[in-house]
Amino acid sequence: MKQVKLFIGVFILGMIAWGCESSTDTKVTEGTLSMSAKYTTASLLKSSSPTALDSIKITRARFVLRDIKFKSPKEDSSNFRTQPMVLELKLNSSLNTIGSMTVPLRSYSRVEYDVHRVEQPEISSLPASEQSQFADFLAGEKYSIIISGIIYNSGAAPDTFTYRSKVDAKQKVDFIPAIDVTEASPSVNATLVISSAKWFKNQTGALVNPKDTNNEGVIDENLKASIKIYKDNNKDGSND
Repeated sequence: MKQVKLFIGVFILGMIAWGCESSTDTKVTEGTLSMSAKYTTASLLKSSSPTALDSIKITRARFVLRDIKFKSPKEDSSNFRTQPMVLELKLNSSLNTIGSMTVPLRSYSRVEYDVHRVEQPEISSLPASEQSQFADFLAGEKYSIIISGIIYNSGAAPDTFTYRSKVDAKQKVDFIPAIDVTEASPSVNATLVISSAKWFKNQTGALVNPKDTNNEGVIDENLKASIKIYKDNNKDGSND
């Protein structure tokens, strides 16, 4: 009889312990989505057809982005960043780390972001440590992209330039396949890849002068089209 009571006591204690352990188990419902950026293409751009310009060297490139959000097929959104930020590209093609956020476990089929022509009231609400980055974008007219470089003309001295774009456009990029943040793969990275290959070229591949205002339309469209975003967990700048 004592053995039966002992067995029952041990059984009850075991069930209590199992219940306590089970009650502390929590189902994983969130993961981490990080974002980085990478510049591609050599900084020296050469014409692929006869032109007065021999080559253009990029020496600095900055983009203002804001309202970055990742969307699921059901149009559920996870806001990565709503306020403006300056993305200065590393021309040696090393990776820029933009940041990371906690997101619900789900598939993300699209990213949306604005290439943004910045305004002073938006900047005033940012931390003081960030505001100085926007000084060049607020000088004179308001700008969204600023690219500096050197123009090389055959038989002429090199000529420096700074191209300031007033592009203000919402961009949408679909992930194919979708980016899946799952319990098995809770940490995922997306890399924004920007190529300068066609920034200052027309449809024939000839270089166009960034100092000529007649070329603004061609250049601005090229700048918008130069941004791609891929799932890139190994952060090498290519689509996984």
